[in-house]
Amino acid sequence: MPAPHRTRRQRRSTLARPMWLPLIAALHAAGVAAQTTASQPVFQLGEVDVQTTAVAKPPPGGTSSSVVTQQQMLDRGALNVGEALADLPGVTPVTLGQRGETQVNIRGFDSRQTTLNIDGIPIYVPYDGNVDLSRLLTPGISEIVVTKGLGSLMYGPNNMGGSINIVTQAPTKKLEGSITGGLTANQHKLYGNDFSVQLGSRIDNRWYVQGGVAAANRDGFPLSGDFKPVPAQPGGDRLNAASHDINANLKIGFTPNATDDYALGVYTVNSDKDSPPYTGNTKRTGQPVRYWRWPQWNKQSVYFIGNTAIGSGYLKTRLYHDTFDNQLISYDDATYTTTKKPYAFNSKYRDFSNGATVELGQPLGAQNFLKLGLFYKQDVHRESNLATQYQPYQTPWLRFEAHTYALGFENAYRPTEADTITFGYRRDEHRFDQAQEYANKAQTQIKPLATSPRVGANNWQVVWRHRMDAHTELRAGIGQKTRFPSIKEVYSYRLGQAIPNPALGPEQALNREVGISGVVLGGVKYDAAVYWDSIKDAIESVATATPGISQAQNVGTATNKGLDLSVQAPIGNAWIASLAYSYLNATLGSPGLVATNAPRHWGDLGISWLPGDATTLSAHLQAASGRQTTTNGKQPVAGFAVVNLRWAQRLAPRLTLYTNLNNLFDRNYALSEGFPMPGRELRVQLQYRL
Repeated sequence: MPAPHRTRRQRRSTLARPMWLPLIAALHAAGVAAQTTASQPVFQLGEVDVQTTAVAKPPPGGTSSSVVTQQQMLDRGALNVGEALADLPGVTPVTLGQRGETQVNIRGFDSRQTTLNIDGIPIYVPYDGNVDLSRLLTPGISEIVVTKGLGSLMYGPNNMGGSINIVTQAPTKKLEGSITGGLTANQHKLYGNDFSVQLGSRIDNRWYVQGGVAAANRDGFPLSGDFKPVPAQPGGDRLNAASHDINANLKIGFTPNATDDYALGVYTVNSDKDSPPYTGNTKRTGQPVRYWRWPQWNKQSVYFIGNTAIGSGYLKTRLYHDTFDNQLISYDDATYTTTKKPYAFNSKYRDFSNGATVELGQPLGAQNFLKLGLFYKQDVHRESNLATQYQPYQTPWLRFEAHTYALGFENAYRPTEADTITFGYRRDEHRFDQAQEYANKAQTQIKPLATSPRVGANNWQVVWRHRMDAHTELRAGIGQKTRFPSIKEVYSYRLGQAIPNPALGPEQALNREVGISGVVLGGVKYDAAVYWDSIKDAIESVATATPGISQAQNVGTATNKGLDLSVQAPIGNAWIASLAYSYLNATLGSPGLVATNAPRHWGDLGISWLPGDATTLSAHLQAASGRQTTTNGKQPVAGFAVVNLRWAQRLAPRLTLYTNLNNLFDRNYALSEGFPMPGRELRVQLQYRL
């Protein structure tokens, strides 16, 4: 990479040298006890299907879901959305090794098969359906709702395996907000710093404003002392693992009366990141060592959300424009300075999505509440190869365009006080309107690619919820949902390792679930669910007759079967024990292929001590069985168990210190073969609330 970029990287790293450490030590010594402060109010316009913990008020359309609150993110020391979701049953943290991305799988469904939203606005990347969750910082987020399997049809198309909805903050006072600063280090070195300012104001009874800026800088991370050095990666610090993120958000709202609410929001991400080199056995796995950097990973969403009362119902409208600008440079070697080799490239994406959602909700008598939903989304992907030393000119821009439409309804029927039956139907339509490829080897001319015809799919769902008593609820449901293939799956050559497939069709999941939740023994909260999902016409990468060349194809029926369990139990007046466990048996639809990122067992066992109103001490043991990184089964990852410690200490009425010691015993483990996770790390955050 050019020298100026490396100099900037060094300049940023000096901003958070150990000058902070004496301050942190003094704050610890202050010793006034701490308890976590209340989370910021949820931006109600940003919710899609309101989930409530009160069993007396079952949600109108959803079933199993998990909610991560702002306070839980602080307690866990989660700097980004990927870290915030790492403790949930049924949610598997995933690192896409060479891409340096953090994602999650939901009950065996990967990020292509689920949707990612901010305030109900879809923000997944048009090209491949993915988003690097580690680029989305947690400040400014009030909660993250993870919907599994049988989530509401009002989330819109492509949420075959569930949805993640990031809900932002909303002010309730004349002036409120927070200032947060933190450091990440081990016993030898400071690796990262973060800082955030979030402010909100309910200006009067009609206008409000909410905004903030968050930044996180990281100069790599420490490897475990048990890591065995290889030529591409000596021990000590992880090479080429820096990242720098700045997130900003602004929302202006108008509430003309007690029932109507309108808001205009902007959410931006400006990042650069590096990709650490592969540390596995290249001869055995065939995985090469690559030298990649992203000097640009930028995302921006501009959106309007309005809620207008119509009689005893409502009309909710969402309009949005989402952009994604991305640049990836592949270098010759570990110096990251030259691009002379044939495999070197400088790839540029300029993507955008435009869309709208209109939802009408209306009660029908005393026993029914009907929702009608209309969805539209335009996805455009544009790519070009910028000049390198090997190819000293920029190639023309290729353009790909797709449209998705959907129309559906969902009705919640209350035949008795104890029962709710939600049933719905949605028709999805999808088409590719434009696709292009280079017409010559020099990539100086372009030509059109054949586009597939318009494809439609039927989605339906029935969910029954029964309140057995004041503290127990039983649920059961079945539904069918569809995912249309991405632009990448249909048209990408994958750097010469694949061929397009314009005939690729959608995949469709039949989701089944039975669950129970409640409170027993005077305070033990629990939730348990068993599920069985079968995916017809599953999309998989299949080897062709040409060695080394694959193609995305519809194959057989894949299955995800499993169990999710969570329990939280008070022990006396000062202790709380918690357990989250997932069992997953995932298979692919093609013989000889194995499911990836699908550990059979995953669990998190925690114990918390609250000696006073201002102090919380916790220890968590998180463990997972082995998993496969690739569908051919040649890159397995061993199981692991790590211990994480947490300490929240209120130093003053508005000042709280959060301390997290992760990977206490410095275990060497990985989520993707050849890409080790951090060793022992200490993270400290200090927050002042206005």
